[in-house]
Amino acid sequence: MASSSSSSSSPLHAALEHALTTRAKRGVPTTDVSVPIPNWAPDLFSNDYLSIATNLELRETYLSRLVNAPHLFGSRGSRLLAGNTPAHLALENRLRAHFDAPAALLFNSGFEANSAFFGSVPQDGDAILFDELVHASCRHGMASSRARQGMVPFSHNSLKSFEDRLRQVLRYFPAIKARKATLFVAVESLYSMDGDFAPLPEMLRILQAHVPEGAYHVVVDEAHSTGIYGRGGRGFVAELGLEDRVQTVVHTFGKGRGLTGAVITTSPTIRRYLINYGRPVIFSTSMPHINIIALHTSFDIIEGHKGDLLRTRLHNNSALFRTLVLKALENIPTPVLSLPDSHKAAGSLLPYTPIFPILTCYPLALAAMLQAHGYAAQPIPYPAVPKGQERIRVVIHADNTEEELRAFVTLIYQWALAQKAPALREKDAAVATASRGPLPLLMGIFGGQSMASPWLSWFKSLTGKYMSAMPGMRGF
Repeated sequence: MASSSSSSSSPLHAALEHALTTRAKRGVPTTDVSVPIPNWAPDLFSNDYLSIATNLELRETYLSRLVNAPHLFGSRGSRLLAGNTPAHLALENRLRAHFDAPAALLFNSGFEANSAFFGSVPQDGDAILFDELVHASCRHGMASSRARQGMVPFSHNSLKSFEDRLRQVLRYFPAIKARKATLFVAVESLYSMDGDFAPLPEMLRILQAHVPEGAYHVVVDEAHSTGIYGRGGRGFVAELGLEDRVQTVVHTFGKGRGLTGAVITTSPTIRRYLINYGRPVIFSTSMPHINIIALHTSFDIIEGHKGDLLRTRLHNNSALFRTLVLKALENIPTPVLSLPDSHKAAGSLLPYTPIFPILTCYPLALAAMLQAHGYAAQPIPYPAVPKGQERIRVVIHADNTEEELRAFVTLIYQWALAQKAPALREKDAAVATASRGPLPLLMGIFGGQSMASPWLSWFKSLTGKYMSAMPGMRGF
């Protein structure tokens, strides 16, 4: 191996260091995972919605099953070789029955599942209409698919944008209306950054009004909703009773189910096609036996009465947290600390979302304060999100107590009070600037910086393109 001194002076390392330095100068956090994130405070930031990853019953049952298991470790090959074992087929059959699906196919991760589907299933001449905030894994697959020339984003959760872009797609791809090609629609059920739900019933009504039956294929990524909604944790599609109207669903196991891996529920034909054309299936060693045993154990808990209790506690905690935050922030200036409008309206986001974007113009300072108190908070600043949408992301869990939630809200409220006076002074300065014309006012709002970058980011946010420069930030 080459010495570190010679490799560090190479043009490659110089280019990589420049990229990292530039990223940091733009205000985007540059992470080094050699230092663990603080975790001595209660968990209000991980994706372990049902607190399954720390569930003692799951741990004890899993360990007892390992003792008598005939196989524990690697599967010894891909599904097309030695890795297609009776254990893999038994788990797939269980998942197919659990989700009441025609067919099911296991994957090692949600990224592999989305990449495999969108990288292989859409054909030449097809089009893909997708929410601009879908996971990076979906975009990764789309970009390598035969239908990559037909990728069309629509503004996040906007039914008007969805219908407008749908009309455009049908004009440019007349074969779809002639039932000679397919329109794929890609959405997430629950979006991880904004904590809002896709308007699936309305989107399906629009599709049925414009596209012939059988000429569209809806794909829903349930990464952040599987396990926590629907009967037995079957997901948001099941919660809405739309199983017969959504053709493909991706359920991942790394969040609400506390483990790792994923399953695609779809038609038998698509399952067979993915096995023969999906590169993550062909070229990846299949899931190890220890994961299969763990998934059976997790599903045993989540689909039963104990899972119902965990879901009820999660939804009750989410409702309580929303009430506490809205009350605490009543007299706090919006730039300092606020919830998005989607989380404020009475009766909105039902069933309750466990994901709360805490908007603040000081995301780095807020995250640093919370980390000092032991919370695993991460800042999400501009330009990862548009100006005015900077945030930290709070996630509620089934095992959070009322005392933990109240203590956290009190902590961020006290922090907000300390920032309140400076924020009011900045607001007064921006208002005073208005008398000198619209351009100086915009500069005041954007903090007196050069207009080029903030103005461009703001304009891109309106047109649904602001994530093009930072697609990975939405890939939770």
